[in-house]
Amino acid sequence: MEMPKHIAIQMDGNRRWGKQHKGNAFDGHREGAKTLEKISDYCQKIGVKFLTVYALSRDNLKKRSKEELAIHFGLHKKYIKEEILNSDRFVKEKIRFKVLGRVDELPKDEQKIIREAEEKTKDFSDFTFSVCLCYNGKDEIVDAVKEIIKKGYKSKDITTDIIKQHLYTKDIPPPDMMIKTGMNPEKRISDFLLFDSGYTELFFTSTFWPAFTSKELDKLIDEFNQRERRFGK
Repeated sequence: MEMPKHIAIQMDGNRRWGKQHKGNAFDGHREGAKTLEKISDYCQKIGVKFLTVYALSRDNLKKRSKEELAIHFGLHKKYIKEEILNSDRFVKEKIRFKVLGRVDELPKDEQKIIREAEEKTKDFSDFTFSVCLCYNGKDEIVDAVKEIIKKGYKSKDITTDIIKQHLYTKDIPPPDMMIKTGMNPEKRISDFLLFDSGYTELFFTSTFWPAFTSKELDKLIDEFNQRERRFGK
């Protein structure tokens, strides 16, 4: 069985799961954080080299309540402190941690610990765990174009490779698989890794993210292996 090198996941359905199972939408975020730890550990165990998850969009940052955003920020900081800054696990297992998005729009204290975690793990490459925070796929392309202009590139010199070199994902390969949970009957990628997903295999599941398991991931990887990837051939 071929193991996908890079899996990208949109973790949808936290609030709906929370309402159904806890009577409180926000409890779904807490349960979803537990699921993320399990799935991240499992991806590393089975030989996936890159895992990228969509945790908070710029639209979320603008449109969600202060109460809900406080829960998000608290969970982000808790994970980074416990799993990376106050632990040597990422160092011992050579895991690189990255945050993709407009980090400077996040709370100052969160920005600080993100930078510390990225610095601590920057030289590792056995497994790369990337979290999209304050992220938007169109913004990623806009920011890349701004950097290209700032560096003085001529229009004739701009290629897809040049653009890739200026994306948040410049040192991450395009995803082989993109999974979006909590989708029934909707099918959309919601501005996630727009530039990188041109030949990505898309998977949609009605399972809410807190209920997503390694067994379901295995089934999706099996389906991935049954598909023919032609890359325009």
